[in-house]
Amino acid sequence: MFVGLGVVILFVAPVQNYFFGIAGGRLIMQIRALMFEKAVHQEISWFDNPKNSSGAVGARLSTDALTVRSLVGDSLAQIVQNITTIIAGLVISFTANWMLALIILSVLPLVGLQGFFQIKFLKGFIEDAKVMYEDASQVANDAVGSIRTVASFCAEKKVIEMYKNKCEAPMKHGVRIGLVSGIGFGSSLFALYCTYAFCFYIGAVLVQHGKATFGEVFKVFFALTISAMGVSQTTALAPDTNKAKDSAASIFEIIDSKPKIDSSSNEGTTLATITGDIEFKHVSFNYPTRPDVQIFRDLCLTIPSGKPKILSLNVALVGESGSGKSTVISLIERFYDPESGHIFLDGVEIQKLKLSWLRQQMGLVSQAPVLFNETIWTNIAYGKQGEAAEEEIIAAAKAANVHNFISALPHGYDTNVGERGVQLSGGQKQRIAIARAIVKGPKILLLHEATSALDAESERVVQDALDRVMMNRTTIVVAHRLTTIRCADVIAVVKNGVIAEKGTHDVLMKITDGAYASLVALHMASSK
Repeated sequence: MFVGLGVVILFVAPVQNYFFGIAGGRLIMQIRALMFEKAVHQEISWFDNPKNSSGAVGARLSTDALTVRSLVGDSLAQIVQNITTIIAGLVISFTANWMLALIILSVLPLVGLQGFFQIKFLKGFIEDAKVMYEDASQVANDAVGSIRTVASFCAEKKVIEMYKNKCEAPMKHGVRIGLVSGIGFGSSLFALYCTYAFCFYIGAVLVQHGKATFGEVFKVFFALTISAMGVSQTTALAPDTNKAKDSAASIFEIIDSKPKIDSSSNEGTTLATITGDIEFKHVSFNYPTRPDVQIFRDLCLTIPSGKPKILSLNVALVGESGSGKSTVISLIERFYDPESGHIFLDGVEIQKLKLSWLRQQMGLVSQAPVLFNETIWTNIAYGKQGEAAEEEIIAAAKAANVHNFISALPHGYDTNVGERGVQLSGGQKQRIAIARAIVKGPKILLLHEATSALDAESERVVQDALDRVMMNRTTIVVAHRLTTIRCADVIAVVKNGVIAEKGTHDVLMKITDGAYASLVALHMASSK
C-alpha cells in the first residue's frame, strides 16, 4: 500500500505543482493589474497620504502580489499535498486497527493547536515589518529618482546610510520572526516525537492484551507518522500564511477603496460646445492633509473665455509663495473639490460634468514637465490617450516650436527621452510638454509657471511657443516672473485666501501701496 501511495505521489506531485504554478502566475498578473488600475484612478488626495506614497504603492504592487502568489502557488500546493497525505494516513491507520488509531489520533490536535498559537503570535510582527519595508522602498525610490541631485551633493554615503537605517528595523523583526518560527517548528517536531512514543506505548499495551498485532501497530505507526508529518509541515507554513494574509488585506484595501473623485466614472454630463468661461463662487478650500491651514476663504473669480484669432492671455494669477495660486489650477482640474462654494464651466458646476471629459478639455503645462521613458512620439501622443494621428502630433509639435529640433535628431520622433526626459534640455522638455498639452485641442490652457525654471534663451523660445498655442483658448497662467504676464486681460492677486486685487497691469500699478505694485517692486529689486 505504501509503495502504491509513493507511485501515485511520483506522478501526481509534478502535475499538482505545474497547475498551481499556472494558477499563481495568473493570480499575480490579475492582482497587479487590478491594484494598478484602482491606484491610478484614486483622487490626488489619496496619494498625499504618506502610506500611499510612490515608494509605498510600488512596494505593495511588487511584494504583496508576490507574497499572495507564493501562498496560492507553492505553499497552497504543499498544503493540498499535506491534506491528501493526512487523509491517506488516517484511512490506512483506521483500516489496520481502528482502536489504536483512534487513541493515538486524540493527541494529534496538540500539534495543530501549537500551529494556531504560532500564527496568532506572528501576526503583529509581520504587519510591522511590512510597513518598515515600505519605508525603506520609499527611500530607495527617492534616491534613484533624484540620482543627479544625490550625485551633485556627493550624498551617496548619506542615502546609503538612510537606506541601511530603514532596513535595520525590519532586519531585527526578521530575526524575531525567524526565532518564533524556529520555536514553532521545534515545537511541532517535539509534538511529533511525543506522538511516536505514545504510539509505541499504546501499541505495546494493546498487543499485550491481544487487541492488536505487531504488524498492525507498525502499520498504524507509519500511517499516522505520515499524517503527523503533514500536520507539522502545514504548521511550519504559519509565517508564510500570515504574510499572505497581511498582503491580501493590503491588496483589498486598495481594491476596495472608493475614490471621492473617480476618473474612471462615466457619471456626469458633457457639453456639446464649450466656450471656456470659468467662474469661482465663494470657494473655500484646505488640503486634506493640512486641514488646519485655510488656503481659500470665500474666493470669487471670473475667468472669461479666449478671444478668437488673437493672442488672449485671459487671466494671470500672482501672489506670494504659498498664497494658493497653484491651488486654483488643481481645483479647475478637479484634483480636489472645494470645501464649500462652487466652480462653474460655461455656467455648469464642474462636479456635474463627466470627469474624464472635463480634463480632456484642458491642457496643463507645468513648471517641471514630466516626460516618460519613451519616445518623443509616445510622449506627445500621451496627451490624447496615445491615440493621436501622425498629422496631429506633427501639427502640435510645430505649434509648440519643437518640430525642427525633433526632425534634426538622428531618430527623429522615435528618439527616447530617457527617464524623466534626462536626454533633453529644460527648454526642449517644456516644448514637448506644450505639444502634449495641445495635441488633444484643449479649449482651456493651464500654464503653471511654464517658463520660470528656464534660462533667458530657452524662455524666449518657449514663450514664443506659448504665444502661438494661446490663440482662441481660455488661458490661465500661474506666474512667478511678472514680466511675462503684463499683457494679461486680467491679473488677479491672490492673498490671504481671497482675490485681493484684480485688473490690468496698468490699473493695478496705479494703486498706492497695492499688493500687485509691491510684488512688481520686489521683483524688480531682486532682478537688479
